[in-house]
Amino acid sequence: MRKYTYCKVVFISGILLLVQGCKPETEKEEALRNVVITEVSSLSADGSTSYPGIVEEGSSVSAAFMADGKIGSIMVKEGDRVRKGQLLATLDDSDYRIGVSQLEAQFNQMTKEKERMDAMFEKHNIAPNDYEKFEAGYEQMKLQLDMAMRKLSYTRLYSPSDGYIATKYMNAGELIGAGTPVFNIVDDTNLNASVDLPVSVYLNRSKIRSAKGNVPGINVDIPLTMVSFTPDADNNMLYRMKLAIPGSYAKELTAGMNISVCLNVSEDTNSETLIPSRSILAKDGKTYVWVFNAKDSTISRKQVFIEGAPNGKMSVVKGLSGTEIIIETGVKQLFDGEKVNVLNRKEIGI
Repeated sequence: MRKYTYCKVVFISGILLLVQGCKPETEKEEALRNVVITEVSSLSADGSTSYPGIVEEGSSVSAAFMADGKIGSIMVKEGDRVRKGQLLATLDDSDYRIGVSQLEAQFNQMTKEKERMDAMFEKHNIAPNDYEKFEAGYEQMKLQLDMAMRKLSYTRLYSPSDGYIATKYMNAGELIGAGTPVFNIVDDTNLNASVDLPVSVYLNRSKIRSAKGNVPGINVDIPLTMVSFTPDADNNMLYRMKLAIPGSYAKELTAGMNISVCLNVSEDTNSETLIPSRSILAKDGKTYVWVFNAKDSTISRKQVFIEGAPNGKMSVVKGLSGTEIIIETGVKQLFDGEKVNVLNRKEIGI
């Protein structure tokens, strides 16, 4: 009897083990999906913020002769201030003067001949066709003389603008071709403030209401007017803005000075956020992101509205408060309420 009971127990135990071994696969514990998370960057830029900048010259121009030749003399040196129309340099004009003298002699002779031809034409002593040919030759000679005199004037180089000589490229005695720069003249009467700004300011550029600058040592607020905002970011994702400085400050400022640029931006309750473009899920004609809940490591889908993409890696969206943590990678494989495992960005090389 005892032997029968023992065999019965062994048999039942085997059945139980077999049942447990055949447990459905769906009841086994599933592995968590690995994800990378990122914080949302708010683009709200209300109030006033200052950024470091630098004072730059408003414009520069190259001064060059309009004729070929050998430089005869140079009247200015680097650093000299010049006025518009001031004589800067001359070419050796000997050959040009000889050319003018030859044409003047020919033209004077033709002028006397023209007086005689006019008198003959009035008396009908010359055929109209012959007179017209002489008139054409006379006009051609006049044009040649005018051109020679103009080329002679090209041997004198005048300053095209006010400013100072930033660079002198040539020296007296050197041969030079027409159009080759001799000087670089910087117009420092129209200065600019140049400042590099983050993407948040660039995207909110339409909300900039005013700007002012402050230069160390000059205890006044300088009103600034925006001139340009370069749409291409540099390697640091910064955008270059240029602002005009009033001409009344030209005597106090010089190019190269540091300037603090303060931007006043209007308030906007409809906030925008900057997120990685690959974190956006497109589905059924709508766009979403996966919001990560740090308390229980679960995720939930939230709709967003794309406002722009300053570059291929980042997008500007509305619909987030700016405090969320979202899933950055593998967004197409996720589902609502899923529990995920967060990977360390450094460990996977992101």
